[in-house]
Amino acid sequence: MKPIKTAIIGFGLSGSKFHAPFIQDMKEFELSAIVVRQPEKIRSQVGDIPVFDSIEKVLEEMPEIELVIISTPTPTHYSTAKTAIQAGKHLIVEKPFVVTIEEGEELIALAKEHNTVLSVYQNRRWDGDYLTVKSLIESGKLGNVHTIEMNWDRYRKEVRDRWKEADIPGSGVFYDIAPHMLDQALCLWGEPYAIYGNMQKQREGAKATDYFHVVLEYEQGSIIIRGGTLVAAQTPRFVVHGTEGSYIIYGHDPQEAQLQAGIMPNDEGYGIRDENRMSIFVKPDGTQETIEVAKGNYADYFKQVAEAIHVGGAVPVTGEEGLAVIRLIEAGIESAKEKKIVINRV
Repeated sequence: MKPIKTAIIGFGLSGSKFHAPFIQDMKEFELSAIVVRQPEKIRSQVGDIPVFDSIEKVLEEMPEIELVIISTPTPTHYSTAKTAIQAGKHLIVEKPFVVTIEEGEELIALAKEHNTVLSVYQNRRWDGDYLTVKSLIESGKLGNVHTIEMNWDRYRKEVRDRWKEADIPGSGVFYDIAPHMLDQALCLWGEPYAIYGNMQKQREGAKATDYFHVVLEYEQGSIIIRGGTLVAAQTPRFVVHGTEGSYIIYGHDPQEAQLQAGIMPNDEGYGIRDENRMSIFVKPDGTQETIEVAKGNYADYFKQVAEAIHVGGAVPVTGEEGLAVIRLIEAGIESAKEKKIVINRV
């Protein structure tokens, strides 16, 4: 099959490191165009790939484009995606899908009307630590799991002048980091029946949420997600408690750091696990067993997108799944603002 001609809209960290390496390195795709507000700033980086300053221009001048990847700031996802869908293009939208439920519902309806593939980029489903947790839970090794904790902490004391930290819709760590964890929670246990949370601006001069602690309630127990920007100590990525023991893992999947370092998905060593990463199963008697961490691979996401476009295969991370995350985000924000438990409105 011919490679899918692809345009990446936005070429910051997400577009250049989480999307371009796969589109350039996989036979299923061809990176045919890039859109940024100031093309002259990146032309020297991208060789002979055409660079445009608007999605309208690339769609007008290159009608052969089949797939559009949106990796622009979250507040622009809705309008940019709408333009691409109305032009009949297949679409990958960087997480979070949109800012509001209403925006997501409209885009899903439009994609169905235009018969285009719509997928949300939730690459952390293909992290090795998440895959390990999922496998352990499904195996029954932990017994009946009642509590899952997910942490995503950083130490970034200074507030930076960028849209993610501005006082605008879709900014802050609850829109930036929490979507990964909320999507993983939905994959593990489905929709919670209630949510309650605490969100703060902890850093001096913070304009957007830089700390969250949110609890998702289920019949079988709770999933707790939290993330902060003033955490110097390393916290566990996952902690899972069950009737037959607990599992704990520290550190992060290596793929992000490798992509930022310029390692390509087809390079030898891509996705290789850190053998020293702490990953242990603690039995009720206190004894411990080292658990091998699965090897993650974000390329699997892109392969599924290609299959969905070429042969009508299942879409990885559908618009509806992306919208489920936005519903939880809105419910979590409401809970924190009103200081109350919010029943999930599915």
